[in-house]
Amino acid sequence: MQQTAKTTTPPANSATEEVDYPAQQILASATDFRGVIRYANPAFCDVAKFSHDDLMGAPHKVVRHLDMPRGMFFLFWERLKSGLPVCAYVKNRTGDGRYYWVFATVTQMRDGYISVRIKPTGELFALTRELYSDLLFEEANGLSPEKSAQRLRAYLAEKGYRNFDAYMGAALDSEIGNRSDIAEIAGSTLEHICDLTELIERAETLVNNISSVFGQVRGEPVNLRILAGRLEEAGAVISTISKNYETMAVDMYQLVERLNGDEAGALIRMRDSIDRGRGAAQISALMKLTASQADETDRELLAGQSALLSDASRTAMAEISAFGQTIPDTCRQLRRRINGLDLVKLLCRVESGRIGDVDSGMNGIITRLEEAHQSTDRYLSKLSATASLINSRSKTL
Repeated sequence: MQQTAKTTTPPANSATEEVDYPAQQILASATDFRGVIRYANPAFCDVAKFSHDDLMGAPHKVVRHLDMPRGMFFLFWERLKSGLPVCAYVKNRTGDGRYYWVFATVTQMRDGYISVRIKPTGELFALTRELYSDLLFEEANGLSPEKSAQRLRAYLAEKGYRNFDAYMGAALDSEIGNRSDIAEIAGSTLEHICDLTELIERAETLVNNISSVFGQVRGEPVNLRILAGRLEEAGAVISTISKNYETMAVDMYQLVERLNGDEAGALIRMRDSIDRGRGAAQISALMKLTASQADETDRELLAGQSALLSDASRTAMAEISAFGQTIPDTCRQLRRRINGLDLVKLLCRVESGRIGDVDSGMNGIITRLEEAHQSTDRYLSKLSATASLINSRSKTL
């Protein structure tokens, strides 16, 4: 039968008193799928002010603090039940009624969940506490946990995070980055992943540049049609050229969308994979450090989970290689479209010579198209080279 952990009598004003603990201390625990505690390391017992015997068999919510927004826990369990890891700032309640903050990482095991927690020192800690305060106010006024979770996502989007995963990754980067002991254990693995992340970011920038160039000349077919209308019968050929250019340009837009347009885009999927791989490697290193501080019995549990996360990181890197193989082919297709657009541009130049100086607007259009095509071709060359580097380096982890 599930037991309830015993608590000591809280001292006066204890609810407002924070428990401080050394930054090097790592709190670890494991539960079954119902959240019943099966393992608690000495650091957890010490900071939480519970005896080991009291925690064993107790629900993990025994340390839950009322100042934690329910929307956060809604997201927490939504991810865990889907088999996804969670990283979050959590305010916990001690056995004597005080509180302490942790940055928690939680991952799924074969028969439950394991959590390793460190003292928050990262730059997102203050922001997160502000968000929690806002959510608590809204929850006190009737906001449901599900709506609170939606509001949290909206708050994070306002702060520039594309989704909850991006926020978690930034928080994990910040916290792990402040721990030299964890970075030493991760070693070259994290350095390799960071280099790969920079390459993916470079590819994203190049694709955005291509999209920007297209955006700058997107109105040129309309300008051609306006020009054709002013030229009346002499502009019939220009009108046809305009339609052909617009059709081919739309086709190019669709090809670019394959790279960075939506959740199915190659670069979007690569970004998701690198984020998962980096997160798994970081939590694996944290688990490994915790295992090195544990006794022999507990060490096996923590080291085993660290190894599983390390495997997950390598799997994510393999996905990047697979997604990256589609980029050179897309670049080749885009180059063929550019060649086609160059032909249309040549027809514009021929027609401009035929009609003479009736309207000088044609030369301006041709110049802008030529500059756009040259810029796009340069970006495509750099993108192909970057994709090759991503493909080769993602295979070396």
